[in-house]
Amino acid sequence: MVLRRLPITVVYVVVSLGAFVSANRSFSFTRSALKSRKDEVQKLIEFGIDSYLNFGYPYDEVRPISCVPNTRNYEDPDDLVKNDVLGNFTTTLIDSLSTVAVIGDRTRFHYMVNLLRETYLPNNMTFEIDSTVQVFETTIRIVGGLISAHLYATDSRKKVWLGDDYTDSFLLLMAKDMADRLLPAYLTETGLPVPRINLKKGIHGIPWEQITENNIAGMASPMLEFTLLSYLTGDDKYAQVTRYAFDKIWSMRSNLDLLPWSINPIDKTCYVTTTGIGASIDSFYEYALKGSVLFDDPQLYQIWHQSSNALRINSRSDWFYTNVNTATGYTNIEWIDSLSAFFPGLEVLSGDLDDARDKHLMFMKLWNNYGGIPERWTFQSGISGLTMGPEMCLPLEWYPLRPEFIESTYFLYRATKDPFYLNIGYKILHDFQTRFKQRCGFSGLQNIATGEMQDRMETFVIGETLKYLYLLFDEDNELHSTRDNAIFSTEAHPVWLTNEVKRNYREKHYFNDSLYLTHLEKCKSGERNDITRGNRNTENSLELVFRKEDPTLLRVVPTIGNCPNTVTHRDRGMSLPHSKLLSSYNRLFEIDHRYNDTLISPWYLQNEIAMELDPQFYEMWHDPRSSVSKPYPTTQSFDLIFDYEGPYVSPQRSVDGSIYHFTSFQGRRKFRLERLEVDKIDHYGGTRSALRYLETADTVDLHSGRCGNYAASLSPPFVYRVTVVDGFNVPPNGKAVLKRKDVLDRYSENQNNDPFPQNSDPQRMLGLGYNKKGQLLLNCIPLVNVYIQ
Repeated sequence: MVLRRLPITVVYVVVSLGAFVSANRSFSFTRSALKSRKDEVQKLIEFGIDSYLNFGYPYDEVRPISCVPNTRNYEDPDDLVKNDVLGNFTTTLIDSLSTVAVIGDRTRFHYMVNLLRETYLPNNMTFEIDSTVQVFETTIRIVGGLISAHLYATDSRKKVWLGDDYTDSFLLLMAKDMADRLLPAYLTETGLPVPRINLKKGIHGIPWEQITENNIAGMASPMLEFTLLSYLTGDDKYAQVTRYAFDKIWSMRSNLDLLPWSINPIDKTCYVTTTGIGASIDSFYEYALKGSVLFDDPQLYQIWHQSSNALRINSRSDWFYTNVNTATGYTNIEWIDSLSAFFPGLEVLSGDLDDARDKHLMFMKLWNNYGGIPERWTFQSGISGLTMGPEMCLPLEWYPLRPEFIESTYFLYRATKDPFYLNIGYKILHDFQTRFKQRCGFSGLQNIATGEMQDRMETFVIGETLKYLYLLFDEDNELHSTRDNAIFSTEAHPVWLTNEVKRNYREKHYFNDSLYLTHLEKCKSGERNDITRGNRNTENSLELVFRKEDPTLLRVVPTIGNCPNTVTHRDRGMSLPHSKLLSSYNRLFEIDHRYNDTLISPWYLQNEIAMELDPQFYEMWHDPRSSVSKPYPTTQSFDLIFDYEGPYVSPQRSVDGSIYHFTSFQGRRKFRLERLEVDKIDHYGGTRSALRYLETADTVDLHSGRCGNYAASLSPPFVYRVTVVDGFNVPPNGKAVLKRKDVLDRYSENQNNDPFPQNSDPQRMLGLGYNKKGQLLLNCIPLVNVYIQ
């Protein structure tokens, strides 16, 4: 087996080969070029839909290689991988309706709506089907898909508005029918839903082991589609039942405001105390933020704000969010999954563009190396110097053409207009045309390490992946100019609420279903204060957590080629600047270096070009005056963690982002400290900062005098500098300002729990203090950019 790494020599080989591969590719990204790309994606969408209609309909999916329907496993009811999603209810047809609406094809949209009507007419337009399905997946694909299609069909402002061709609102009625069949899953003593239900028989007959564990996303997320259904029908039971579950889930967070992956919805037993942003919890965060936008709901926004703060402090690393323990906040699983690729797009919506850019780059590098996003990728090799094959880096080795990476690419382009993201889209388009397209649809990778293809086209390929790819190239799509509070559901269904609908709901909503009224009353009256908010020691404490750093040699990836002096590329009034990522972002190749041990390409991709290094794209869009890569740091870094009682309040940042004022120091605080030493490259790529600080280092502690003679005789070989505070990056000239009473005085009050015992070596026994410059001291060593007031 031939394994590909990315040392500098390979970069040069890639560049020299690139001209042949790229000869016929256009990277101008003019308006006409984007329209051409958009039309190519539309052809893929039409091909996928036609393949399903010809070879899969009326079943749920089509097998793209064997050209036959993909159905439920009727012989094995325990085959949850298939049966959770494939309910024998023409899933692909329903999940694709909003995609056809997005591309504005009214003829096809009308045809597919009528086809759905004809399909369900013999069943009285209901889902009375003897199928046990997952509540979450059925909600986002079927309920959400029907609601989105109904909104398009009834909105006269939309291209696919059906007018007199759609007067019975049967799409909405079908969504209501499905919701009525799913809602009994919430009839538990806790008010939290079981994960599965039979559409005809309810929960009766479902094996106990299939309903006693549910993940956070599955229990909380139906709130959005069901609340939207209440707005459109006036029946408030959908909103109230599911919102109760959402709020109940949030109440079960740990002291660090972190939620576990899964619990028992019947007795609230916690099964997995790990958390992150990917599978099992992703759409909880997504719907807290998007729900606040769609429903003008400040409580949902507060949940987003509080939960995202907790993620930023405990889970955020340089290039991805790690999976951490909910009680301690420490990383306990050394892999990330493909679903977490959605989070940069959510960060765009929340306004955190810098972190969205960084986290998105990680997934681009995964695509560069694996030709897709592995379901799980291990970022820590664990054994220094071990040569790993791609199969060892991929705990779950498939890629079923999931949409999350393309989704974030789309949102980042809309926010930045950086052609870097159009280039990513073009690469993905090219891969769909040349690698994933089969005779009867699109096939993902069953095994990335070997190149084995899947004989399955999941509904999200058309419903999400190709939809976001189309929108990336469609500058003039009506979604980009709407003034509605439109959002994409977690299944990429566009939904919105007009002012008239909101007003009608406020004035006319009702809740008269006695079964669910009684149920909610019992849940609320039976609530007890029995929720353990984690097991973390809430007393004031201080911890040092050292990070593993690979002993690496400096590698600099050089800039390549020359660029014309053209600053913008214009066509019919459209203008794009140089790519900021290529021109002024000096960490573009840091991931390749840092994770060189586990970013191992399979043999069949060894000649692939990294998309950001395609010569034609690079030469057209980089600015040669500023395109440089900073050297990789060789300093050691570690986290300094403060845990003080009280609610967390974010630090106040100055306008230029260089000063962080901590008006409060309650809750968990995490500072990333860099150990500056002579002749080492620092976090910002410099080599002289250590000398500058060491020459004037003051190690005398004015707080307690605990350093004593030790400090007076100390000529420190290093100093500390803070590079990250509470997940926020500190610029080279940045500093943090703390209040003495919040940090040192409270720390002194907790001497009985001193984390530096007296029998330790001298450096570890000294704790916190400050010098005459006002700099915080850690074991008599200054933190040169942290000041005490």
